[in-house]
Amino acid sequence: MASKSPLAPAKISRATISFLLSLYPHTIREFYRAKLIAKSTPKAGAKNSSKRSTTKRKTEETIEMEVEAFLELGKLRYEIIPAALKNRAGIGSATDTSKKNEGKGEEEDVKRPRKKIKVSKDDDGSPAPGPFLEKDEIVNLMDWKLKHGSHRPALMGMIRSNPESLVRSTTRMAFSQLRSVLSNTGGENFPAAPLETLTGPLRGVGPATASLFLSSAPCQTSSDDPSSMDINAPPFFSDELFNWLCLDKYAHDFPNSSNSGRDGGGPRPKGKSPAMTEAKIKYNMKEYRELWEAVRKLRERVNQIHNEKGGVGDGRGKLGSKNENISVLDIERVAFVIGHLDVSGYEEAMKEASIMAT
Repeated sequence: MASKSPLAPAKISRATISFLLSLYPHTIREFYRAKLIAKSTPKAGAKNSSKRSTTKRKTEETIEMEVEAFLELGKLRYEIIPAALKNRAGIGSATDTSKKNEGKGEEEDVKRPRKKIKVSKDDDGSPAPGPFLEKDEIVNLMDWKLKHGSHRPALMGMIRSNPESLVRSTTRMAFSQLRSVLSNTGGENFPAAPLETLTGPLRGVGPATASLFLSSAPCQTSSDDPSSMDINAPPFFSDELFNWLCLDKYAHDFPNSSNSGRDGGGPRPKGKSPAMTEAKIKYNMKEYRELWEAVRKLRERVNQIHNEKGGVGDGRGKLGSKNENISVLDIERVAFVIGHLDVSGYEEAMKEASIMAT
């Protein structure tokens, strides 16, 4: 039975999505801080208490620095790298974008990537067409990805072993294929070809990592108009997104809520994480197609809702304009908040909204 929670994929509204997006900065900060604290906490029964105390003091001194460094990776993933790819693709210009953001304090961030952009060249020395990723960019993206999940140094080593020229040529071809797939009106829009292009020659790149690269690409069908964002844009194959949209593994609420549990009733079992553990993700192409279709369906529904009013989402998020579409990056961040409600501030914000409404 489908969940009755307002956070369930079939029920979630545009206003709720906007509200959850506003919780993302707090959620991601608290998620990583908790992860670092858990990692630095000595196991029960560990010897040498004085050494433990010193380790703890060192952790307390550096933990905020590590959190800030992690947040910088997030800025690279969601802002700087997509802006660089957009610039390399020749879609719009930093000048035009900064004009749109005039007075919003964002002009510096929009212009910043232009200083770091490198231009890939063909053998004859002429600039190669289309966007591409640099080696340091895929390393940063992998670092961001691994810090969200399990530490896998071998995987990072494989990513670093890819030659820079191979990274440029392979990602440029994949983005070109993606553009062709997305413009295939009336035909197959699933990005199988660009995914296979990335997972073939690049070491350490499977379907999930390939989807991360593709989700950073500019997927507008024309100009800078947000309303032209292609509905078939590839999402990142994240655990939280797949658990939410495809496995219905999240309780969607807190134990004291009448909406908690998969079917809208019953508390979350004690000792369980927000995601139940009965199913495991295989990270294969079949699952990614399932996720791609689920994200497309969700975006198609919520992007048709232009004039929704009321609800806790109003004024809290970034989706105030009726012409502003919800992107795959937005859906990804919403899924992350839903997957980590316990550190999101969601419960407190809902209580505050209830008090203000009375």
